[in-house]
Amino acid sequence: MMIRHLLSGALCLLCFLPFRGQQTDAPNEENNLYARALSATADEMEKSWGGIDETCCINSLRKKKIRTDYRHLIVEKSDQITEGLPARFGDHEIAYLDVRELSDRYRRLRKEFAILRIHPMRNSGTSLNIQIGVYWFRSSKNHVVYAFSDWSEVEFRYNCENQKWVISEVKLGGI
Repeated sequence: MMIRHLLSGALCLLCFLPFRGQQTDAPNEENNLYARALSATADEMEKSWGGIDETCCINSLRKKKIRTDYRHLIVEKSDQITEGLPARFGDHEIAYLDVRELSDRYRRLRKEFAILRIHPMRNSGTSLNIQIGVYWFRSSKNHVVYAFSDWSEVEFRYNCENQKWVISEVKLGGI
């Protein structure tokens, strides 16, 4: 009798295990608003600013900063926001680096470089907004410096007909 119960229990487990394997906690890219905001930002920044040669402006800046390549962006890693975001959006490659990795990169290059920092989502009336800031990063033994430069504001509105959030606007700004 006991063997019969054990076999029944094992059979039930075998039947339900395949269904459990299909569930996932990781949001897929099209439903992750942070991923969509980062992709839209990369596209808009490349379209608007990709042709600007930052190094031609002032010779002293050229010696201190690395030109921003909008096809190869660096995003500061944040456990709550960047976890699970893809490393590629179309033609854009994204490297997610923490502060230590950013500092190591600065020590190797010995020049400031641009990084993106994704800020937490905000509710604004009937829309959700995600701001992505552009910072020039540098570091020394005692501290790191983030020099705020530009930003992207991605606005999402809920489409009741399709029952999903859609990007209604991507605004770029800078100092």
